[in-house]
Amino acid sequence: MDNNYTFDMQVKNVEDRFEITQDVTSHLDWAKEQRDRSKHARLDRGFRPYCNIPDSLSLEIMTKYGINIHDGCDKDDLKKVKQIIKQSYPALMYH
Repeated sequence: MDNNYTFDMQVKNVEDRFEITQDVTSHLDWAKEQRDRSKHARLDRGFRPYCNIPDSLSLEIMTKYGINIHDGCDKDDLKKVKQIIKQSYPALMYH
């Protein structure tokens, strides 16, 4: 792992739950760069990643939908995650 990488999540205890915030600017910038790149190059051969999911969003998906994207996802779970990203977080999509 890159030693310069930092986790930018902030955790705050709010009453009986935790509130997590994260600056996702770098994730949004990366997704935009990938979309721009795919316009200029043919990237549709083989496996294609479709989005970049920040840590705070992976926690939200696990909490709201019970899907742990880091462990134990099956094909149906991945379809649900893709639909969630398309509907609620389209700026994270690569194409």
